[in-house]
Amino acid sequence: MNMAQLRARLKELNGELSVLIQKDAPTAEDMAAIEQKLAEIEGVEKDINTLERATAAQARASQPANAPAGTEERTVPAQVKKNLSAAEKVGTLVFSMAKAHKMYGKGTEHVFKTMEDAGYAAVAEEFTTARALNSSAAASGGVLVPEDMSSEIIDLLRPRTTFLRGNPRNVSLVSGSYKLPAAAAGATAQWRGEGDAIQASQPSFKDINLVAKFLDSLVPLTNQLIRWSLADVRSWVERDMSLAMGVALDGAAYFGPGTVHSPLGITRIPGVHRVGALGGTAPSIAEIEGTARGLELSMENKDLIMNSTAWVMAPRTLRFLSDLRGNNDQLLYPTLQGENPVWRGRPVFKTTQVKINGGASTDESELLLVNFDDIYFGEGAGISFAVSTEATYVKNGKTISAFQNDLTLIKASMEADVDVAYTEAVAVAEKVRWGA
Repeated sequence: MNMAQLRARLKELNGELSVLIQKDAPTAEDMAAIEQKLAEIEGVEKDINTLERATAAQARASQPANAPAGTEERTVPAQVKKNLSAAEKVGTLVFSMAKAHKMYGKGTEHVFKTMEDAGYAAVAEEFTTARALNSSAAASGGVLVPEDMSSEIIDLLRPRTTFLRGNPRNVSLVSGSYKLPAAAAGATAQWRGEGDAIQASQPSFKDINLVAKFLDSLVPLTNQLIRWSLADVRSWVERDMSLAMGVALDGAAYFGPGTVHSPLGITRIPGVHRVGALGGTAPSIAEIEGTARGLELSMENKDLIMNSTAWVMAPRTLRFLSDLRGNNDQLLYPTLQGENPVWRGRPVFKTTQVKINGGASTDESELLLVNFDDIYFGEGAGISFAVSTEATYVKNGKTISAFQNDLTLIKASMEADVDVAYTEAVAVAEKVRWGA
């Protein structure tokens, strides 16, 4: 078969394999068929690789006999013309890293050759430039995503993280840190009589201090997926990687412990308004409204401009509030229904990073009100990716070997930190047991 026929057959085999492995309870015959498909796929991939190497050898042989050594042009397959999104570019990178690591072992020297062989030399060039700027990442087997592409990936994460969806103020941590004096209490103005002295106000200040800290996401990628088409891996990057990074970012941004290697979450900053929720597990409407009103007033009494304020709560709390009904069986909060819930005129973000197992009763949660316009999110100059087929990871308290389970682990790392301009920009209701 020629190259076109081989690629068509590979696509056909991948489709047949996908049908087999998606069965809920594969039989022994199914497992045998899967083994056969894998063997056929590996054979076709080997034939494609042989033809590619033969084509490259033929191109080298066509160089003039008197051409200086090292000047021969390296040929690559026809390049994809359409513009790729950041997710597609990163998907191409991850696919190439995983495949090169599986075929050649550690090191990045084969990653970009794999990208070029797949027809993405232009994309490989973008990553090659970034790699040259970060030799340590390349030496450790990782690849650094260019800064402009990193910004696009942050945008990709926004739907997956409630913190970024709130649109905090974004600042760059190119030098590793960002400092800014911010008013913690504003100046005052007073009327005076003619000839009277003007009373000087005494504003106090709080320094915004962002220091880059690494946020990592480790996601296992089955080696069967690596054998699939590039489009499948792109889909995985856009879904699983962004979800994992989003969950980790939410947890650190809201509740980070503030250790040497972790941000201090905005709800853990000293001075943030905190009150106890009213009502226990079955609060009255008056108790619910009183708790919410107290959080709102903590901001309104400080004259904060609340144009980007949102509620952040656990799914349990949201479901409890959205299901509340009055005496006539009418929903008390109908605006909490649907994909974009609103409560008391402000959007609601739900996240499992707001825990529901706290306190002595082990069923306490928190309700947050955040004025995101006064929240700062600092991000580093790039996002890096690394790959391993030998590492282990922990899932549900159990250590899992990538090698033993035929997995490839992809680690994504970014630098980030958070801080607030005013402590009044965050208000927390503790001991929320509503719906427990």
